[in-house]
Order: sequence, then structure tokens, then C-alpha cells
Amino acid sequence: MATKLEIELTSQLNNDSWTWRAAGARSPKGTVATQLLYDGAKIGDVTRAEVSMGLDGIEILSVSAPTAKKTPDNRLELIGSSSDEPLVNISLKKKGRTERPNRGPREGGNRSRQGGERERQRQSPRGRQGQTPTGPQGSADRPQRSGERQRPAGQDRPQRTNRTTTSDRRRPNRPEAKRLHPKEIHRKEVLDSLLPEHRPIGEALVKGGLPAVRAAIAEQNALASAAGDPVTPVEATLKIAEGILPRIRVATWLDRAEAANEIVQEISLKDLRAILAAADRSAKNPQVTELFNSLSGVLAARSSTETDKWQKEVASAIDENRLVRALRLAAKLPDPSAKLPAELAARLVELCNAEMNADTPSERWMVLIDAVAQSPIRRQVQPTSLPSDATPELIEFAKENAGRIPALAQLTGVSVPPPPRPEILAMVPKTSRPARSAPPDEATTDDL
Repeated sequence: MATKLEIELTSQLNNDSWTWRAAGARSPKGTVATQLLYDGAKIGDVTRAEVSMGLDGIEILSVSAPTAKKTPDNRLELIGSSSDEPLVNISLKKKGRTERPNRGPREGGNRSRQGGERERQRQSPRGRQGQTPTGPQGSADRPQRSGERQRPAGQDRPQRTNRTTTSDRRRPNRPEAKRLHPKEIHRKEVLDSLLPEHRPIGEALVKGGLPAVRAAIAEQNALASAAGDPVTPVEATLKIAEGILPRIRVATWLDRAEAANEIVQEISLKDLRAILAAADRSAKNPQVTELFNSLSGVLAARSSTETDKWQKEVASAIDENRLVRALRLAAKLPDPSAKLPAELAARLVELCNAEMNADTPSERWMVLIDAVAQSPIRRQVQPTSLPSDATPELIEFAKENAGRIPALAQLTGVSVPPPPRPEILAMVPKTSRPARSAPPDEATTDDL
């Protein structure tokens, strides 16, 4: 069953695969195909992947691009005073009864003037709310408060209008691909067909392959040794597991393939391609062959449809002179095998060269650099010159992207180093390389 796991890209073996390990740990680790990665992947990226605990280890089904951390831009800057006064004043009071202020004499029923006025207002009909002679609300005789806005007679209170307006022109949300939830029909059939004493071995193979069988044997032998019981023979048990393993592999693939066949039009192309890549064609199982051919045909049809739709969207954005949108769409390949046609690429390069000149503002330049750096035409773009009033932010941003857009290195004076050698050739020791033949002029006298 597919699960989520955070992985870290550690190195790139070649153009077809990368190495990975669990984020923050030394294991588990393994390799992932380059076609499953996102555009712009680099060593050290920590991202989230959908993995399947297979028989021989962990298999990566899909990898999602890491989400950039959003910084809140609605903060208010608090500017304090230049004085050194403390921010909080603390005053301590003595315990005991506090004295009340002198409110005037109360002997003999004589009250203060303030208390008398309050008592007369309470007894008067005008002091009661809603009982004024001029109207039901008592607003005619009510004195106007300080700072209160006086409204003309006969004018009602204005109603508040809802200023939030919804835009009718919204981009339609694309439907999300359905997740794969394989059942265990074929795996249960294989387990039921095993002998009772071999069923624990098959269950361990379903959970984690041969490593799980070895771990179960080690744990069982440790308990048996502590109890004084005979231990399980390791080699004999592993031979039994190796004989059951091909059947478990086929059953696992059939469960996944049948689950994908039910939602073959809604599943993502990455998941569908991963299922086809895990197929064991040497099993000579008619169900495997039939499902493989069916899913391959659907994958080819959907890939062609998505590619045509993607190319039309890019062409439409170019026709509408929406350069940034066209570059963003060109960077989002619908399929790893999809390529931008040469005609569209030439039109994009022409538009970029025409707009990235000295008359374009710095803000527009930064947007174009960001879009071009992620597009597949970043190496073909040849800007004429930076703006005459280029800001320091623009120059710094252009230097940062000079590695992805080589033409910016000439405009900013940055020396771009040559591409690194492949790591596989770098790891080969010099002693294992064939000796280079000496040129004719360096021949020794013995050879003559």
C-alpha cells in the first residue's frame, strides 16, 4: 500500500537516476528515476514522496516538488520612541483598606447635588428611555454629545454596502488525480495456496520482501535461544522464501494494476508509468501481459492528448502576447517525454529577446528572468542589454540566475564555470583506466 515519506536527494548517478535517503536519517535509502522528479531538482532537496513498501525494499511511485515557505507580508513595523523609559511601569500598593474619597455629608438625609440630580432624573418621565413627549425614542430633548455627528431630520441611517466583490473571471480548477488504493485479492490467493508452515514466510514477503524474512528469522531465533528451544535453519528458510517470492511479486503487481485499471482515466500519468515500469514481463502470466498491454495503450493515448493540449495552451498564450504565462506553461511538462516544438520554442525566444532590452523596467526584467530560468529555452535566450537604470536587486538576481541563463553571465560579468564531470567517472580509480598510447615523437629507443 502506498504511503508518504520525506526524502532527501543526495546525489545524481546519471541522467536516469538519483540517490535518496530518508530526511534526517541514514536509512532507508535507495534510488529514484529522474523522470519521476520535478523540474529543477537539486542535491539536498527535502521533498515528499509517495512510496510503496515492496518485496525488495522501498519503491518510489511519485515525487512532489518542495513547497516554498511563505513569509507573511502583512506585518506592521513598530517604531518606538527614542527615550529610554521602561515599557511597563509597575507600582506596588500596601495591603490594607483603602480610604474612599470624600463624597459629601450624608447625615440627616442631605445628599450631594450630583446625587440629587440623579434621583430627580430617575423619577422624571423624561429621564426614562422611550417616554419623551416629542417622540418614542426621546431624541428631541437629548443633548448632543461631544464629537457626535448630527444627522438632518428625516434622514435615515445609511446602510453599509458590501465592498467585497467576487470576480466572475476565475481560472477553472483542474481535477486532481485519484490516488491508487490496491486491494489484496491476488496476494491472499497466493497466501491461501501455501502450506500452513510456509504461510508466515509468505506474509513476511508481502510486508517487506527478503529483508523482512531475515529480520523475522533473527527475531525468532533470538527468542528460541533465550528459551532453550531449537533455532530455525536460516539457509533452508531463505530458499523457501526465494521460491515463493516470484509469485508474491506477480500477485502484488496484479493488485496494483487492477486497481489502476479501474481508474485508468483519472490516475496520474506518473503513477501509471510507475506501475508499467514495475511489471515483470518474464513471469509469462497471461493476466500480466493483458493488463500491461491495456495500460500501455491508455498511457500512450493520454500522454499524446495531454501533450497536444499543452502545446495548444502555449501557442494560445504566445498568440495573445502573454509572454510570462507562455513561459510558465512551457516549464510545466505534462509528461517527461514531452518536448516543446521547435516552432514554439523559436517564437518564445524571439519574444524574450525583443522584450529583454534596455527600455524594459527593472520590475519586468525580474519577472522575465524568473520565468525564463524555469523554462526549457533558458539557454537559447540572448538578451541585448540590462536596463540603463537597473536596480541593485535586479543585478543581484541576474547574477544568481546566470548559471541557468548563460547569456546573463556576459551582461553581468559573471564567469560561469564548466559543467562538472559525471560522478561515476570521477569515482573510477586511475589504475583501472587504460593506459594512453604515447605519440610517435615520444617513442623510446627500444621501440626503434
